[in-house]
Amino acid sequence: MSKRDDVSRLYMPSQKLGEFCAVTFWLNCVLSIVNMFAHGILFNIVSVVQIALALGFVSASVIDNGVFWYNAENERRKSNLQTAFEIRLSELETDGYYNNTVSPSMIKYSTNTFESNYFSKFIASKMLKYSAIQSILAVIILISVGWLIADGSILLIISQTIFSAYIVEGTVYLVIYVNRLNILYDKTYTLLVTTGIHTSKQIPILLSYCIEYECIKAHYKIRLDSKIFKKYNYELSKKWDGIYDKIVIDLPLNDTAM
Repeated sequence: MSKRDDVSRLYMPSQKLGEFCAVTFWLNCVLSIVNMFAHGILFNIVSVVQIALALGFVSASVIDNGVFWYNAENERRKSNLQTAFEIRLSELETDGYYNNTVSPSMIKYSTNTFESNYFSKFIASKMLKYSAIQSILAVIILISVGWLIADGSILLIISQTIFSAYIVEGTVYLVIYVNRLNILYDKTYTLLVTTGIHTSKQIPILLSYCIEYECIKAHYKIRLDSKIFKKYNYELSKKWDGIYDKIVIDLPLNDTAM
């Protein structure tokens, strides 16, 4: 468990926007049900609120992706490099964020990334059920709005279509994200544990896995659920210790540094 993690506070704005999007989603679900039975002025008012919620959801998602999430992930990447090579890239500090005692080197950078991959794939897989439920409800909302289009606004159906598309896209991306992390984890496990590192020629392969991990995170922009992390952190940390103990490094330290 991390004793100090300055980078974590950079994720707070993104977390708040995520909470806003969650509230927006469920409120929109409720209003969709209300609108199925509303008429006249009430229908018009609820429709306007739904349009505002859909636009708010999309706007918050765009701002988060373009600003807060990128900034936080950028600092996390720097933090990994700082820890792995004992170089100064940022004023932010982390202590105990990575649970391994490898000396500063390319091997440590790879081990840090392998550890992150292990935690990320587990947490993301636990998020699949909830995300699927959200997508199903989003489609139901879109269909219900479609039924009301004769009496409603074309703007409502457009905004709800965009809203639903964002939700469904998030679920599809999560499925792909989990699948890609599982494949990458298996490759890294095979190299570090099953085969072991016995020659410096294997180091570039490890580096390619690290780059691929960061590319997957940057491309799919999956926000891991902090509640799931806290719930399973102790269990995952214990299992990770067992995996870490099995890593085989049979190289002089100077052959692992880059």
